[in-house]
Order: sequence, then structure tokens, then C-alpha cells
Amino acid sequence: MTEQKEFVLAGVVMKQQLSGADTNGSFSLFENRSGGQSKTPIHVHADDDETLFIIEGEMKAIIAGNEQTIKAGESIFLPRGIPHQLINSSGHPSHYMLLCTPSGFEGFLAEGGHLKGPDEVVGPPTPEDIERLKTAAPKFGITLLPGW
Repeated sequence: MTEQKEFVLAGVVMKQQLSGADTNGSFSLFENRSGGQSKTPIHVHADDDETLFIIEGEMKAIIAGNEQTIKAGESIFLPRGIPHQLINSSGHPSHYMLLCTPSGFEGFLAEGGHLKGPDEVVGPPTPEDIERLKTAAPKFGITLLPGW
């Protein structure tokens, strides 16, 4: 089983539960937490799909320009090739599972995010965080769209 490292990406703490090495490349699984204010860039995955299951709180998903709110106990599927964005603007924490199929997102997370420090307080991404994310995205088939 993969060591459960915690990364920070776009203001979200992402704990890697399973990597492609654990699942023969079938999927990777992350346990995510947003403190109440987080927003991913509008982006498109060329090679992988994402599925979210909300454990606590809520998230907004904007998929191809259509906004949906996903609350605790609900799931949403974000297919590859479709622009999407995830936002927590509630001011309240959210806790959710993220399933990426097939695996590979863990590589982007390691390169585009950063390991969470032991006493790190996670907030909005810094300019350095954004630049690292922008540099890593194309290497992993992720296209960032204007409007972030």
C-alpha cells in the first residue's frame, strides 16, 4: 500500500490513499479537504476521468459551464475532455473522496502541488504554487483554461 502522503494543490489538502502502483494502473484515490475557500482552475483532462463523493460539506462543480452543488452523501462524475472546475466558497470545510481513472493524477499532484508541511496552514495558492501547477499540467494531459 502507498504511503499516505498529504499534498496541497489549489488550496486543497489531498491525502493519497491509493496510487496506480497499488491498483495496477486502474485508478488512484485521494481523500481531500478544503477549509472553506478553495478553487481549482477551469481545466480539461485528456486522459483521465474524476469521480467525487462528498463526505462532509459541499462543493460546486462547474462542468462545461453548468453549475451544480454537490452535498454530503452525493457524487458527481467529471468525464475527460469536458472543461470543469471545483469550488468551495461556502466558508465551511468540505471533505471528499476523489477517484481518478485510470491512475496517473498522483504524478501531477507530486509535481504541480507540494507536500504539506507538518504545521502548514493551508490557504489560497501563492504565485509560486500557481506557476508550479501551470508548468506541470501539460506534462500530465491537463489543459488549464482562462478564467481562473
